[in-house]
Amino acid sequence: YFQPDEIVAILEHLRSEPLQWQAIMHLFIITGCRRSEIAGLKWRKVNLDTGELIIDEGLHFTKEDGLHQAETKTGDIRYLHLPKETVQLLRQHRAAQIELRLRKGSQWQDTGYVFTRDNGLPIRPDVFTQWMDNFSKRYYLPHINPHAFRHSLASILLVNGTDVVTVSKQLGHASV
Repeated sequence: YFQPDEIVAILEHLRSEPLQWQAIMHLFIITGCRRSEIAGLKWRKVNLDTGELIIDEGLHFTKEDGLHQAETKTGDIRYLHLPKETVQLLRQHRAAQIELRLRKGSQWQDTGYVFTRDNGLPIRPDVFTQWMDNFSKRYYLPHINPHAFRHSLASILLVNGTDVVTVSKQLGHASV
């Protein structure tokens, strides 16, 4: 999937984008999480002091059930460590979200999600795909989608000597 120089280009162009999208993209790049897992991430599962995330749920959308929280695809719980740069982005995003909540007053719905719309409601997972498609077109980058980052992370980890069992656990695969 993405070569290191393409990831560098993506990160460079992200600096021009809204803070929330910078944080979202960083999480996709460095965690390899599924889009439902990023959409379903709640602040109570993020420890900004230790830089750790707990991935144990995802936010899903179906015509039958609408938007709903459910366990991850494999039902496993993953503990992921974030680099300092991503933690800093999440800190800035958290501060901006608190400021937005104060500005919105009674219009804000406190759902506890890390990534929300302007009223506090969560972002549907398919919005990530749409945004990344538009982002890649805007900057003449190769086609970007959330799942491509899973493959890219796996490749980068393997090339750098991470064993396949660890890579599989990082990505939340049911089996190696």
